[in-house]
Amino acid sequence: MESEVTEVPFSAQWESVVAIAGDPEELFPSFPYRVRLVKEGNRTIVSLSVRRFLMKFDFEGVLEFTFGEPFVTYVMKGRKGLLILSFAAEEGALLARASADIAGERRLRRKLRFLATESGKTLARMAESYELVAPKIIGSPADFVVQNFDPSLLPHIIRYVRLKLGKPSFALVGSNGGERFSVTIRDNVVERVEHEGPTGSAIIEVGKGVLDVTEDDFLGIDATGRYEIRIFR
Repeated sequence: MESEVTEVPFSAQWESVVAIAGDPEELFPSFPYRVRLVKEGNRTIVSLSVRRFLMKFDFEGVLEFTFGEPFVTYVMKGRKGLLILSFAAEEGALLARASADIAGERRLRRKLRFLATESGKTLARMAESYELVAPKIIGSPADFVVQNFDPSLLPHIIRYVRLKLGKPSFALVGSNGGERFSVTIRDNVVERVEHEGPTGSAIIEVGKGVLDVTEDDFLGIDATGRYEIRIFR
């Protein structure tokens, strides 16, 4: 069996990892490669497809997953063989491992490294954002209220909505009656933020991936307090 391991900075708790990883139907579509999950009775069939420059990798199998602090393990069993994604939450880091028991597995090292790195980064960022945002909102992922909003929450709200909707493109609009801001996300890229208030309006061109935006990207947004957030797909 061939394996590749990567380490991703991580600042959330184990409970947040479980909250995210416990629903692969939400998490897997957030990975930065094509994923399709289909229910067949009690089984979940996962199809993975990676297309990146000269990299091509496809796998389909029955999904099984287990939890045991600090590990989360997904096992996919298919006609080609076995593919495993495993994550371990440590202090300050998330370890991600991609393993394959497939014919010609020694030629898969670069692809396994990609799967480990990108899947680990997704789980880490989504768990961190979930931990920050989930306790602060009231309502559904498509229509909710943030009681104590400030711009530092925006990257985490964007990731929370991306996870819950399972869609790579959407618009997020927040308003408090007198002010309004909107964020446009297209194909997992945060394109721009527009803000309108009593003293004028501003547009911030962001151009960064959903997993990569930070609070520094939204410093020009002067919006605090109770905000109603609506999502448009």
